[in-house]
Amino acid sequence: MHDNRVGRTRRSGWAASVAAFVLSLAAPTGQAATPFGLYVGGTFGQARVEATLPDASQFREDHAAFKVILGVRPIPVAGAELAYVDFGHPSRLGGSYVPNVAMKGATAFAMFYLPLPVVEVFVKGGVARLQSKAGLDLVCPSCLLAPLFLPISRTNTSFAAGAGVQCKLGAFAVRGEYEGFNAAGGNPRLLSLGVSWAF
Repeated sequence: MHDNRVGRTRRSGWAASVAAFVLSLAAPTGQAATPFGLYVGGTFGQARVEATLPDASQFREDHAAFKVILGVRPIPVAGAELAYVDFGHPSRLGGSYVPNVAMKGATAFAMFYLPLPVVEVFVKGGVARLQSKAGLDLVCPSCLLAPLFLPISRTNTSFAAGAGVQCKLGAFAVRGEYEGFNAAGGNPRLLSLGVSWAF
């Protein structure tokens, strides 16, 4: 009977030690899996650039784009994010003119998260201030009777929104997102993949 009590005591002690060891490993991981505070990041992807050209026609082209991010997340379910986004300078061949649009600017979003253990879903809403330049370059110098269209430069401040998912890897996160804007007489949008780091 004494041996049974000793065996049970040893088994209980061993189980308690294992549990303490597992908890000691899990606690830092759990804290690192949901880093709050400031973070920086960047994304790269494909933009759908839309704008009204100087001849009142519509321009729609896909182009590589990038974004740099500065954000803050004081609580698990909400935060804020500032970003600089560059849609590039797409152009399109056709006829006597080369239509082209350059678009870039800054965004400010309120962020709302569904904080799941590994993969989070988020939605965002805010404003974007985008600068655009839409032009029609004449590629037929001998076409003397062709009308000359001056480039149109615009600065639009309007509502913007998006949604995405991110996978947390300690202080790092890998994120994919979709954002929609309203600028230059069109509805440009961005689909991107990137990373962020919390500190």
